[in-house]
Amino acid sequence: MSEDAEWASGLGAQLKLVQASFAEDDPVTRQQYISDEIARALKTVSPSKRRSYLQALAGRFPSWEGAPAPKVKPTLELSPEELVNRLVEAAPYLTIAQRRAMAEQLEGAGLVASRPAAGAAPASAAASEPIPEELQRKLGLDPDQALSQVRVLRLIAVLIEFSVTLDQLAWNVWKQIAPKSIVRRDGGAESDFRRIAGPYLAGDDEVSTAQISQVVDKTRQLIAGLLAGMGSTGEAFARQFLTRISPGAIKEKADAESGFFVGPEQKCWRKYLEVFNDINGPMIEKEIAEVLATQAEELILGKGRQGGVA
Repeated sequence: MSEDAEWASGLGAQLKLVQASFAEDDPVTRQQYISDEIARALKTVSPSKRRSYLQALAGRFPSWEGAPAPKVKPTLELSPEELVNRLVEAAPYLTIAQRRAMAEQLEGAGLVASRPAAGAAPASAAASEPIPEELQRKLGLDPDQALSQVRVLRLIAVLIEFSVTLDQLAWNVWKQIAPKSIVRRDGGAESDFRRIAGPYLAGDDEVSTAQISQVVDKTRQLIAGLLAGMGSTGEAFARQFLTRISPGAIKEKADAESGFFVGPEQKCWRKYLEVFNDINGPMIEKEIAEVLATQAEELILGKGRQGGVA
């Protein structure tokens, strides 16, 4: 297999995993996740080879969902400045409740800053850095829109709590069902999202964006593999279990044992009872976990890939 075909095979498996993980999302969101996955994979390919690599990938996916239509700005009869002047002119005639409701609307749109708590330093309405184009696309923002710094910080707090909890839960579950798997998180403090998120947000040069992305990507792949693997675990376990207790398997085991004075049907029945009595709840639970671990590991690493999550 050529290098571009091998790359396309591995990335194709990863894209199928992304497609299965976000099957319930709308096509625009799902396409964005796929685009991000391809962009990450292309970073490891030299510019001179990217065309052939993408052609190899396109051969595995002959059709793609159409790109979302660009967002069109609303047409205003008055300019933003004229609208503000009209609002200022009407302000003396508004009730306190109306003023409060309008202030909340303006705050939600990022046009005014939230009132700081007593004793707290005032916060700027918008972040000092421009919003990256990639983030604008994901959030559906216009290039000239600003973010409320107060709400950005609140959202960061919510998302970090969510990420830390999900990160710990996912790896603890994986450790229980697949203790010997080659899919595992790296050791050390640099792989602990809780320990590196704070220094990164504070501007510590020792923690890079690539390091944050690597930690998050490993957990994302693990969670996606577990969720996608659940879909095929039941069928795979049932097939394995039914094969073990099938008439053919019972007869084969019965024929392998001695017993000259016992008829074939009686031998098969005795062997079936022996096999059935060995089945219990803990054993079934263990086998289901092993099947899930196998299914998830194949999805995470990708069939035919020369590597994956270490």
